[in-house]
Amino acid sequence: MITVIFLLALGLSGWTVSTLMSKGKHQDEITKELGNIFESLKFLTSSITSLVKLLMKDSIASAKDEDFQPISSNVIDLLKVENKDHKEAA
Repeated sequence: MITVIFLLALGLSGWTVSTLMSKGKHQDEITKELGNIFESLKFLTSSITSLVKLLMKDSIASAKDEDFQPISSNVIDLLKVENKDHKEAA
């Protein structure tokens, strides 16, 4: 699937370059559309970067809360059982 997409993109790029080299009638419009594509790619890259940063922040925040909560409750339970066993032995 990725190969097909890559080949389509490569074919489209070659077609675009050959059309721009031949100085076709719609050269200005093609150049404008290429500019729009590059602006969209910049916006997409920026959005993906922001999304990754937010996901990392959320993962770190949830890891702090969720990962250590069971550990602390287990330690408290162990201390209660240990304290109970110590009182029964006395």
